[in-house]
Amino acid sequence: MPSPITPGLLILHGNQMEMLRAAVFDWLRTHPLGPLEQETILVQSNGFAEWLKIALARDLGVCAATRVALPGRFLWEAYRAMLGRERVPARSPFDKDPLTWRLMRLLPTLLREPAFAPLTHFLGDGCPERRLQLAERLADLFDQYRVYRADWLTDWEIGRDQLRRAGGDPVPLEPDQVWQAHLWRAVHESVPPMQRGLGRAAIHEVFVTRILSGDPPAGRLPRRVVLFGMSALPYQTLQAIAALARHTRAGRAESLPVLLGRHHRRARAAESCAQAPAGARRRRPGQRTDRGPARPPHPLLASWGRQGRDFVRMLDEFDNEEVRPEDAENGTTRLRIDLFSEGPGETLLARCRPPCATCCR
Repeated sequence: MPSPITPGLLILHGNQMEMLRAAVFDWLRTHPLGPLEQETILVQSNGFAEWLKIALARDLGVCAATRVALPGRFLWEAYRAMLGRERVPARSPFDKDPLTWRLMRLLPTLLREPAFAPLTHFLGDGCPERRLQLAERLADLFDQYRVYRADWLTDWEIGRDQLRRAGGDPVPLEPDQVWQAHLWRAVHESVPPMQRGLGRAAIHEVFVTRILSGDPPAGRLPRRVVLFGMSALPYQTLQAIAALARHTRAGRAESLPVLLGRHHRRARAAESCAQAPAGARRRRPGQRTDRGPARPPHPLLASWGRQGRDFVRMLDEFDNEEVRPEDAENGTTRLRIDLFSEGPGETLLARCRPPCATCCR
């Protein structure tokens, strides 16, 4: 019989991968899935996936019926499982591989337009190797835009050559960057009309709306998902994971349990997040929730940990959401635990406090 698992979102913060690994493995050991169920673990790289498989086999005795995958591919499969194979194809026409060849075809036809003047020096000689190199780089760039800044692509599609900023008014594109908006419009118009709504951003919005409304999935979703060793995640990915944690299965009042083990690359980079109101609400086992006034962060860690701070703020945004009454009735929870260790001895950064003139300038 499958183990009864409390549904919801459980977030572990830590600065030592070994501590996080031990905590996650203990949780998996005490909450086993059914004999024929597959464990789904998401990591940030293929190399980390191999390390995790070896660690699972060594600590748990065997690594079987375990899928270790990247978040992007898993989310696309979750979109298909929720919305159906007819709505979400196996591959999007905006994926990197098909987009590369689409750009190879479009670039020579666009160089005559004034907006593409910055590219004429690189592609002016008509060298196909240069064009392929640029097409691959641009396909990768647009793929990152789809995940991290889908709002930019949405504006460009409707003719707004601008960049949206967090907490501020949009700013127009620089003259030497306008070609990116023109190129994306050309890509969008070259896709058949029936396929233009198959971009990741459009499907993601439908997915979140459907899953939060309690609609039953068209396919099969895993019984739980574990994200391990994440130092950062795009907002779009985190939003989808949080929505999955609220998912209620058809015929069973059970949300999808999600365990997120987050690794801080810097031992105390998160301390510089103390300005955020929710930062003081994180707790460690055996300690009070209110930690009191935060110690001023080390300036070098504060400068290095900017990406980590942004990720912590995003986690706080989802952590601060109130549990809906229907979720509370189903036993849905959200919990955050810190697993930090100062380590033995004095660190080099601690020795140069207050900031020295060498490394803290």
